[in-house]
Amino acid sequence: MTTSSELDDVVAQARDDRVMGLDTEFMRERTYRAKLCLVQVATRASTFLIDPLGRVDLAPLAKVVADPGTEVLVHAGKQDLEIFYERYGVVPENVFDVQLAAGFVGYGSSLPYGRLVELAAGVRLPKGESYSDWCKRPLTASQLTYAANDVRFLVRISERLKEELRARGRQEWAREEMRRFEQVESYRFDPGQAWRRVPGRGKLTGAQLAVLKEVAEWREQEAYERDLPRNWVVKDPTVIEIARRAPSETKALMSIRGLNAKEVERSGDAIIGAVVRGRRAPAVDVPPPATKSALVRARMVAALADPVVKARCEGADLATELVATQGELEALVLDLVTGSLDENLHRLTTGWRRVVAGAAVLALAKGEIAVKATEGPPYIEEVPVP
Repeated sequence: MTTSSELDDVVAQARDDRVMGLDTEFMRERTYRAKLCLVQVATRASTFLIDPLGRVDLAPLAKVVADPGTEVLVHAGKQDLEIFYERYGVVPENVFDVQLAAGFVGYGSSLPYGRLVELAAGVRLPKGESYSDWCKRPLTASQLTYAANDVRFLVRISERLKEELRARGRQEWAREEMRRFEQVESYRFDPGQAWRRVPGRGKLTGAQLAVLKEVAEWREQEAYERDLPRNWVVKDPTVIEIARRAPSETKALMSIRGLNAKEVERSGDAIIGAVVRGRRAPAVDVPPPATKSALVRARMVAALADPVVKARCEGADLATELVATQGELEALVLDLVTGSLDENLHRLTTGWRRVVAGAAVLALAKGEIAVKATEGPPYIEEVPVP
């Protein structure tokens, strides 16, 4: 599909059906922003492949994405929807992610699309094009078939999953999860918060973190303007080292590993400017580290809580990873044992997760219940402590 008039027909069908399956193929290995190579759309009766590299204005399709009257069906669709936000500033208001929904009805929450199609629709899809160069033209017949299949079964799968959600009374649980796709905060990124994504920052002091904030923000904006991956501008370990040393002049950058002369010549003054701003800023408030005994206690209690979560998920036929990860368990228990717990800041102690397992984890951590092994499923039993 290469013309705007053809796209108008797709938009009209999606609005009439009040539902639209959506997927994209893009490349991001060499750029900051995703390079959109192909858009796939499915209605109840048809499947369409739209070539964004041609002269097609996707704005009408973006309006459908943002239309609360049209349900947008995706599979692990955060990045697909993010592309429409980046290009057109639209935020969807009616999303159903089949991968997420599958986690609530016993299929698992991380199923690849092909496996979910096989389980929910009884169709086995051919493989082999997931690592294709989707921006190369012309696309092969195999690529076109693969791309079409990525949306062809979304309507059928979603209807099957919705039936199972209704049968289990879990529509609202799933809806709670889908709402994150419908919040602008899920797509909008503040360059001023880029420092929180830099690995290794935990070893820096509060003053060094203030420098890191400024340097990481400069790098994020530079990567955006040059449309390069942020690590192609300056690698993470180098950003950390700049924050640690806080150099005051450009020539000092030359001794920092990972900064080549060309980048120093291009960006040295800007980097030093960011360092100076960071040195003048207030130090970042760094909470005191947990004691060794608190860390050990949290790790031990979280290890006990893990089978409780798994047993409850097994009994409810829920994907465990949808409820809590081991890291989330340890973070929750650590906050509890150190007296800094804010239940609103932990997924496990809010919403449906609290009902499923969060309350039991808190009770276990407080010593209100114990666990014992049993011979029958789910092989773990919670026992009240007198």
